[in-house]
Amino acid sequence: MDSYISCCRLVLYLFFGGASTVTIRGYVGDVVTLTCKYDAQYYGPLSVCWGRGHIPNSGCANEVIRTEGVKVTHSASVRYHLQGDLRAGDVSLTIIQAQMKDSGIYGCRVDIPGWFNDQKHHLALDIQPAPDTTPEPWIPGESTTVGYPEEQTTTMQTTMVLSVPPDPPTVAIREISARSISVWWSAGFDGNTPITGYHLECKSQTDSWVDAVRGSNVLPWERETAINDLRPFSTYNIRMFTKNNMGLSKPSNVLTITTKDAAPDGPPQDVKLQALSSHSIRITWRAPELSLQNGLIRGYQLRYSEYSPHERLPVRVVHLMDGAESFTMNNLQEATEYSVTLHTINNAGLGPSSQELVCSTLTNDDQQHMTTTQATTEVQTEHSTSTIATTTSSTETWLLVTDSPTQGQRVDDFSTASPLSNSTTDPVLSKKLGTEEQSGHLVAILVPALVVGLLVVMAIIWQFRRTTFKKGNWNILWKNNDFLSFGDSEPAL
Repeated sequence: MDSYISCCRLVLYLFFGGASTVTIRGYVGDVVTLTCKYDAQYYGPLSVCWGRGHIPNSGCANEVIRTEGVKVTHSASVRYHLQGDLRAGDVSLTIIQAQMKDSGIYGCRVDIPGWFNDQKHHLALDIQPAPDTTPEPWIPGESTTVGYPEEQTTTMQTTMVLSVPPDPPTVAIREISARSISVWWSAGFDGNTPITGYHLECKSQTDSWVDAVRGSNVLPWERETAINDLRPFSTYNIRMFTKNNMGLSKPSNVLTITTKDAAPDGPPQDVKLQALSSHSIRITWRAPELSLQNGLIRGYQLRYSEYSPHERLPVRVVHLMDGAESFTMNNLQEATEYSVTLHTINNAGLGPSSQELVCSTLTNDDQQHMTTTQATTEVQTEHSTSTIATTTSSTETWLLVTDSPTQGQRVDDFSTASPLSNSTTDPVLSKKLGTEEQSGHLVAILVPALVVGLLVVMAIIWQFRRTTFKKGNWNILWKNNDFLSFGDSEPAL
């Protein structure tokens, strides 16, 4: 029988979670605290509820306040607060300006994962009327002296509590991401009246507090909130006010925060392709819109391959990290179509691709037809040496070829209505260009002549190998009936 009773007690203990009861006493107008804690370091932040009356099988009866982790999700009155450190597991209930009707049983339930694991506490709150501190009046006896004797004079001092607006909170940063900021704060003096909430303001650093402010109201028991839908790599100012029935506090300390980088939201702009020769194509572009860059641009990723609408061909990837906005693809196949895409790179990653463009390299005939005159000159500048080439085609083009320290040779196109107007008027440069052009024509004539002369000499040498010089006469080697013989004329048959 004893074992049966023990088993019943054990089952009831597990079922009700080992609830315990403690009595807390206070007076009307006091701030009373009902203690409830759990091991947050072991379990992590858990859900907790407080209710009036005994704790039922699930949840809390007549719920007065509830949390989900470190966030308060429900409160039945502004007089109910959780002022402990929720992250440390302190979920003690604080009741401001206690009243007689607050007396009764309170239950704290900590939702611990698993069966019959919930931690339960029962506390009894007893609120008594405030003690009367008014002194009893003095009643004169048989003495002929009327009034209070001098030695029995009592001085009464009455202290009046004046309600005022609260002090501002102290705001600090909890976490920063690319598109949101999490802040937390600690409350100041409540102004002798309960705090009714907080007002959070956020604006761009370049705006004023009057013109462009994003405001949001926060419940009085909360101590942490998040500001969402922010722009990456942008600087914001944040401040907060405390509210009670007397009004708003002064503004809190102002936080200046810059959100983190995010991958670019936009592709490079104005991407263009131009076939320069039978083996090279030039690509130019501009940076994405400033509002879509989401950080400092570190470079670009170029992807190109031979174009085929029916199959996927190997793709070559080139990272352009020198800040330029043009690049020349060399060593390409003659008369071949190439598809090209471009991505923007910042500290957070790769942006979206530009629209795929297709361009074909030239044939040798097209290149000779397009370029009729070419001259080369060396121009020495203060910092570097560049090669300038002028070409005559449907539109005048100035091609400036410079040495790039990381990517090799680049071609920058500066097309204007008169691209050489500032340079060809120089007589020295014009004379040098004319001399170089004449030299080019002379070389073009001499080289074919030398090649023809060399072929003639080789033919003569080959003919000499078929003849033999004998006794001062030329004796030709004849072939007759598979026999070889020398003579001045062909032997008779």
